[in-house]
Amino acid sequence: MTDLCAKIHLAQGGFTLDVEIAAPAGGITVLFGPSGAGKSSLLAALAGLKRPDAGRISLGTRVLDDRDTHLPPHRRGIGLVFQDARLFPHLSVRGNIAYGHRRAPPRTRPALEDVAAFFDIAGQLDRPVANLSGGEKSRVALARAVASAPDFLLLDEPFAALDGARRRAFVRVLLDMHKRFALPMLVVTHDMDDAAALGSHLIGLKDGRVAASGDFAATAATPAFRAVLDRHDHGSAVAAAQLWPSPQTGGIRNVWLRADHVLLAAEAPRAISARNVMAGTVAGIEAEEDGSLMVTLATDAGPILSRITQAALRELELVYGKTAWALVKAHAV
Repeated sequence: MTDLCAKIHLAQGGFTLDVEIAAPAGGITVLFGPSGAGKSSLLAALAGLKRPDAGRISLGTRVLDDRDTHLPPHRRGIGLVFQDARLFPHLSVRGNIAYGHRRAPPRTRPALEDVAAFFDIAGQLDRPVANLSGGEKSRVALARAVASAPDFLLLDEPFAALDGARRRAFVRVLLDMHKRFALPMLVVTHDMDDAAALGSHLIGLKDGRVAASGDFAATAATPAFRAVLDRHDHGSAVAAAQLWPSPQTGGIRNVWLRADHVLLAAEAPRAISARNVMAGTVAGIEAEEDGSLMVTLATDAGPILSRITQAALRELELVYGKTAWALVKAHAV
């Protein structure tokens, strides 16, 4: 497995993408940012659909782009799945998967039937893709990409056509796929719940620049990444195994706990309905523009953020280093 590294300068009209990123081969990197941050432009450059004005893109020791090199998409060993699937409408499910399968190197080419079975579409191979649901089209697009045996897979908003239970099921499909095919991925999403469930590495993009990057949980808790988020999404990533009910089924990594959903107590709570109670020490108190306070509690489960009022701070007598308890209802998990 090989890391995907890039230093890219790309000007498009009035927008400039100027980033330096590294997506480790051993996990799933989440690329997160608001609309217009440059996420799709970055994926297009990595995949070879756009050539940077300057910089360098490499996959392990292979140079994909620099001043003298620009490998075309089909020679990069990088798969790309778009949010709208982009299946070939004139081909059946089998035909779409076979298109990718033919492009796989013979030594690493998986059996088409095995790929179809993994994505639970073996019984639909002869169906026209026009008759598929949004979720089924997403699975076929993934199967086509996996059948091409890429060294790295890029996914642009793979949850766009899904919601509710189908969305959660698709998160587990991606986690299972990553494990089954040992396939490193870079996933673009604007949903922190999906990001936390998937990511081992995090890149926060804003206005064409990298605002924060690194280990998912540690990076997600930084003020630099918080500046990328909508205020209502401010929070922290907590390992799924630390919470009740534990959503570990399917390998979910973390749960995103929003600061507005976390209560604080100055004494060990007793006889309460909250299922998750975590002791820690106050590691940060930051004033926000509207007068609220963001409190960081250092716990065994990692840093947990809670948004409280000035009055609550005074009543709880919270200061740096003081022991406090974070309370999280089960429905927030």
